[in-house]
Amino acid sequence: NPKSPTLTIISKVLNTRSRAPGDKTMTILSKDAPTEISHPAHPEHKLKLMATGAAEFQCDVCKELGAGDRYTCRPCDFDLHRDCALAEATLAHPLLKGREFQLRLEHPRHRDGGGGTCGACGGKVLGLHYHCAAKKGSDLHPCCAALPLVIPQEELTLELRKEASHRCSSCRERGRGRTWFYRSTCKTVYLHVACVKEIARRSRGAGDGSSTDPFASVKEAAVQIYRAKKDESELERVILELVLGG
Repeated sequence: NPKSPTLTIISKVLNTRSRAPGDKTMTILSKDAPTEISHPAHPEHKLKLMATGAAEFQCDVCKELGAGDRYTCRPCDFDLHRDCALAEATLAHPLLKGREFQLRLEHPRHRDGGGGTCGACGGKVLGLHYHCAAKKGSDLHPCCAALPLVIPQEELTLELRKEASHRCSSCRERGRGRTWFYRSTCKTVYLHVACVKEIARRSRGAGDGSSTDPFASVKEAAVQIYRAKKDESELERVILELVLGG
């Protein structure tokens, strides 16, 4: 809903965070990442780590959009998410206990002849992915598998969960097709992983390169939603007191 108060809040956050013309702030390269790697998806040349800043690129291996640190081969115009480049061969995710995921380079093909969807964001899996054969199969984008379990900040902390009974504070839908949520510890803000990715993407589209924190726009949007809900609750309390008092 384009007239949703929550979407209006998010738009305001992104607009106020747009960088000034001529600002060439770049993302700081990760200190724990190797500066050069070899990868089976591009065996012809080594890939070098570079900062992309706020500019978006499409990963040539998982086919998802990204920004920030990437591994690249400039002569071949080949780009690779940092999370895809450094993904481990196997994955045991804390939210999916007892299940082991295997890293697969090829596009997933299941018995029905179609591809898979990411269990975290609900998006299609078009390339590199984690796959678990248990329980009719399950897939995860490497970048979704690498999402932090907790996004901390002073006023509001978000925790990653497999599901939530509430509607998403951004799109107002429940969990249909978008399974994982970030939920605030105070249980007032709920955001699909897909919506978190969209907020971050829109922030990059607004030209925001002022922060090295990839979740800065998500944190700010969540805080604005939280404050708006507090104001609404306070207004309802005052009105109720006036009615009962009258």
